[in-house]
Amino acid sequence: MPRNSKLPAYLVPYILLATLQYSFAKDGLRFASPFIFMALRYSIAASTALVLARGVRLILNRDTLLLSLFTGASTILWISGLELVSPAQSAVLTYTMPLFAVPLSAFILKERTTNRGWAGALVGFAGVSIYGLALTDPAGTILGALLTVANAIFWGLYTIFYRKLRGQDSITTMATQFFVCALLFWLISPIGFRVEVTSEFVFDLAYISLLSGFVTFFLWNAMAGMETVDRLTTLVFAVPASSILLQAAETRTAPSLLSLLGVGLMFLGILISRMRGRS
Repeated sequence: MPRNSKLPAYLVPYILLATLQYSFAKDGLRFASPFIFMALRYSIAASTALVLARGVRLILNRDTLLLSLFTGASTILWISGLELVSPAQSAVLTYTMPLFAVPLSAFILKERTTNRGWAGALVGFAGVSIYGLALTDPAGTILGALLTVANAIFWGLYTIFYRKLRGQDSITTMATQFFVCALLFWLISPIGFRVEVTSEFVFDLAYISLLSGFVTFFLWNAMAGMETVDRLTTLVFAVPASSILLQAAETRTAPSLLSLLGVGLMFLGILISRMRGRS
């Protein structure tokens, strides 16, 4: 059971929205180059946050700017890698994040990581790796894989800074984060510029900007304020695990034994990291 009774109310919608984001982002790349796609995404997300924030003043302290730059770096690497790998591969490689976030949190936040936290991260990662074997796609490239794993490092870093800045107003923090990212992507958007405005692209952009943009960042920010990094980050293993179960329900076909083993280990990793007690 979660220590914070509010956590499931944030975690469940996060899992549902994050599970689908890779397919929407990949589809959006059919109509736009990655940097203009993300420039539009963060502009819409920033506008949404500014409307909801208490005023329009941004927070320009050092840690908030670092949070924003880590987010921008993560997104550049993620969307560039997604051009070179499948959505499934991107999801699997992105969820190496806990392996980087756990030691980095000990260094930056001085949070004590328990043996259970480490064990949960390693068991969950084993599940993700096994799941990845079941999704092996020859269309992917080594460069795409490296870019996606590098994105996971920066995802871990901005998660740590979300926790570090949990005393700030979350919406204003996010407004600053999105504004800086939008500015960064507009500056580099001329690289490979391409955009074709269609109804499909507008739908993809709306999902990536609002649901997989503003909403998932808001949920992740809120959860970072509730949990230590080692306990929080292992929860993300529920996303690839849930995607397997969702796909099985949609297609009415049973997952492979390899996939089921991966799912089992992912949930086991979460369970281990959530166990109470000393260690």
